[in-house]
Amino acid sequence: MNVAKPNPRRSSNGFTPQRDAGFTLAEALVAMGIGVFVVAGMLQLYMGFLRAYRDTTSLRNTSSRASLALERMVHGIGGNAGLLEAPVSSVVVTYPSSGWLCAYTNNLSFQYTPTTKLITDQSGNTICSGVIASSLSCATNTVGGATNGCTISVTVSESSGGRSFTNVMNTFVQFRN
Repeated sequence: MNVAKPNPRRSSNGFTPQRDAGFTLAEALVAMGIGVFVVAGMLQLYMGFLRAYRDTTSLRNTSSRASLALERMVHGIGGNAGLLEAPVSSVVVTYPSSGWLCAYTNNLSFQYTPTTKLITDQSGNTICSGVIASSLSCATNTVGGATNGCTISVTVSESSGGRSFTNVMNTFVQFRN
């Protein structure tokens, strides 16, 4: 005699109850809503990091361009002697067309032209671009009344992502006696 064992999954009326086969519509909508907020937050975070990277890069670029321009003018480029090598008697500074021109030793010179926003050397080679303001003023020795050096200021600007970044650097160069 074969006696059937009772199935624990069967209800008392003999039918097997339906098991949940997935999520309800409400559960799916709540999960999707939470997912949208998480993705939107991650996207906002990514955009913030991207903006900070772009800003930092632009600030670094303006700083390095201004610093390089001053270094090239003060110490020179290749075979061209810089202002540190210029004797006091050879330096002539003029102010043509709202900019400045510093000529010294053996026809060497640096010129700032505001219309092109460039500082160039005597051959027309670009020393620095994106210069929105630059000044060069000569200092005189109070004892002898002779020019003994000059102060150079370079303001470099760069635009990125609808924002503008500016960096100002200046230095004093004492000429040789």
